[in-house]
Amino acid sequence: MPHQLTFVTREGYDSLQDGITIEAVLRLGEESFVCKAEVDRGAQVCLFKREIGEELGLDIESGYPRKLDTLAGTLLSYGHLLTLHTLGMEFDSVIYFAATPNLRRNLLGREGWLQKVRLAIVDYDSTIYLSPYQSQE
Repeated sequence: MPHQLTFVTREGYDSLQDGITIEAVLRLGEESFVCKAEVDRGAQVCLFKREIGEELGLDIESGYPRKLDTLAGTLLSYGHLLTLHTLGMEFDSVIYFAATPNLRRNLLGREGWLQKVRLAIVDYDSTIYLSPYQSQE
């Protein structure tokens, strides 16, 4: 039996890049930081570069500590409550920042992002569809 879904936002992405990367804005009070983040449905949390958290004025180590298992081993991170804005949608989310500098990429994972949206990807068309999870449209 076919199922129909309706989405609020449709956005193209660059299929020549590794992964599916979209713009993300992290906001803490009056401070904000615009960056690129990769949609990673395998990532448990939203993980961003330490340098971004520092730019927002965070004391990284004062956050919620969490060890993340990766293909390359264990990565220590710290979670902070921020506002996350992606593709016209805004959420209060716990965002984790790597304990060490120079993380290769930012990730939009399950906790903090995927669990708050309805998402469809048509990779052949390089298109991502997104709606807030609560949306009935």
